[in-house]
Amino acid sequence: MQYRRLGRSGLMVSELTLGTMNLGGPTDEATSFQMIDRALDCGINLLDCANVYSEGRSEVIVGKALKRNGKRQHILVTSKAYLPTSDRPNSSGNSRHNLINSCQESLKRLKTDYIDIFFLHRTDWTVPQEETLSALGHLVSQGYVRYVACSTHPAWRTVEAMHIADKNGFPKFVCEQPPYNLLDRRIENEIIPMCLEYDLGIITWSPLAQGLLAGRYEQADVLPEDSRAAQKDIYAQRITDAGIKASSKVIARARQTNLSPTALSISWVLHQTAISSVIIGPRTTDHLNDLISALDLRLSKKDLAWFDALVPSGTYISDHFNTAGWRRPMV
Repeated sequence: MQYRRLGRSGLMVSELTLGTMNLGGPTDEATSFQMIDRALDCGINLLDCANVYSEGRSEVIVGKALKRNGKRQHILVTSKAYLPTSDRPNSSGNSRHNLINSCQESLKRLKTDYIDIFFLHRTDWTVPQEETLSALGHLVSQGYVRYVACSTHPAWRTVEAMHIADKNGFPKFVCEQPPYNLLDRRIENEIIPMCLEYDLGIITWSPLAQGLLAGRYEQADVLPEDSRAAQKDIYAQRITDAGIKASSKVIARARQTNLSPTALSISWVLHQTAISSVIIGPRTTDHLNDLISALDLRLSKKDLAWFDALVPSGTYISDHFNTAGWRRPMV
């Protein structure tokens, strides 16, 4: 396992981050414990959580696992707030009220005194950023949070937050967490240059394009019953004929050289500019082992050129920003 600097924080993070969205959902507690232990044994030092994953159960499992193995002080744990946790009117968004309450609830579930990196899960157009950043500053000053960050934000909104933080002495974001995979390369247009300019780390999600690059889908209008795309329409929208066609070519190229298609796709992300870490979200220990094998791959300039020809830099054929609300697909 190699470690990369996470932007202005100076933290060193493992090239792979264990995403916990499946824990407490399709992945039961016993398997979750096995996967966490396996990930840590392989050198992964970052666990990515959120208050909404499996309705809070994933954070409960992570808390139990770290108590069980006694490795909390060696591991970086994230959490997030913004998305609704109930139908109550103030249980979502980036208000001071919701951010402080959400953080306190996550701390209880995680059985920890602090969260290493606390993310705004999305930007909130209804709350002034001054209020949001002030609340994050309170959490930092109280020792509940060590670093703050943003996820799936527009570049200009992040830059605005940095300037507001400068002006008011609020904590600055240390990284952005955007979707990034071969089928959606739009962060190369503005987000990556912005992160380089402002010294922000980049922790990416959905490196397998929601299973497209793993060969999970054969037809855009026929979705496996146990797939994520079958759960919500917003996930189903990401399954496109163009994405399936491109994915089939990646899978064929991998198999020609006896490589795992999933490992190849993750390795491609790790070879891109300014990436700090890639979030992987396995459901099983076998799946985790397959994803970890990406660390052994080294792609040549010829390999990278082949990927660029398949999906050019800055373009997309599967919309992974469709949960953001601010980016509109090109017509």
